[in-house]
Amino acid sequence: MQIHRSIQDISLPQSACALGMFDGVHVGHVMVLENALREARLFNVPSVVVSFANHPQFLISKTPTQLLSTLEERLARFEAMGFDHALILDFDDWLKNLSAEAFIELILMQHLGVKSVTVGYDHRFGKNRAGDSDMLKRFGQSECFAVQVIDPVRTETTLPEGGGQIVSSTLIRKLLAYGDVELANTLLGQHYHISGTVEGGLQRGRQLGFPTANLTIEAHRLIPGNGTYAGYAILNGVTYPAVCNIGVSPTFEDPVGKRVEVHLLDYTQEDFYGHTLTMSFTHKLRDEQKFPNIQALVAQIQADCQQARQHWTDHLSATESSCAKAATQQPQ
Repeated sequence: MQIHRSIQDISLPQSACALGMFDGVHVGHVMVLENALREARLFNVPSVVVSFANHPQFLISKTPTQLLSTLEERLARFEAMGFDHALILDFDDWLKNLSAEAFIELILMQHLGVKSVTVGYDHRFGKNRAGDSDMLKRFGQSECFAVQVIDPVRTETTLPEGGGQIVSSTLIRKLLAYGDVELANTLLGQHYHISGTVEGGLQRGRQLGFPTANLTIEAHRLIPGNGTYAGYAILNGVTYPAVCNIGVSPTFEDPVGKRVEVHLLDYTQEDFYGHTLTMSFTHKLRDEQKFPNIQALVAQIQADCQQARQHWTDHLSATESSCAKAATQQPQ
């Protein structure tokens, strides 16, 4: 996949493209992206995903959006899906003030030569978000390109707000803030994960017999709500079952600010300060709580590790079963 960081870097005579921020690349986004790929095959033209390096809300809002994915993670998903090109634009003052009509004419028509454009049902673009699918359709009719608008995907689970909610990055952020990683994972179509550099901590975990990796997470990355989670961690290309505690350590008399601490269940090697560790969340084990003494805390950590190991065993069994089922369905 070729990555282009400005419109000057790309000039295609024809293409089929998908438009969107695609933060988290959730199951609704995948519908948009897969449709663009089908359109590219139908028209026999290159496939292009048009997205942004930074979330538009960073420039528009005083409260920056917490992100579900990094640019590198989104690009990896686009490439894995099979896109030929990714046009990644910086959402700056120029783009913010570019009219919706100019966005279509300059970017989509002049530089991408679109034969087909795929967007989500609520996609907006251009200055003051004036552009929408109806505008795209009007241009498509006059300029001879197809416009595909993908209907919303709804959750099968009834949420507290009532009914099946439309899958969106906003909804997933809310679920993760509540600590509901299982439903968030369902809507993402993968396990939510965060990566960070392992930094030196207060050594409390080591003193308790459960050494932890204290992660420094990049700014604006969404961290799930306080609590203890089961999942798995990837360190130097190796996967380990893991327990992750997010919070302020209220049991101790000198609680610290919010921290992300990961304990690798089967790690017996040397320290790995300065390395990058990725934590994937599969289940929330419990809310953060204050214990009456250190002994009670240690007993709970032991129980957390036992639960996390069982979740990991169940995960491996489910994965093996799924792979075996897929293998039996392959044509002979």
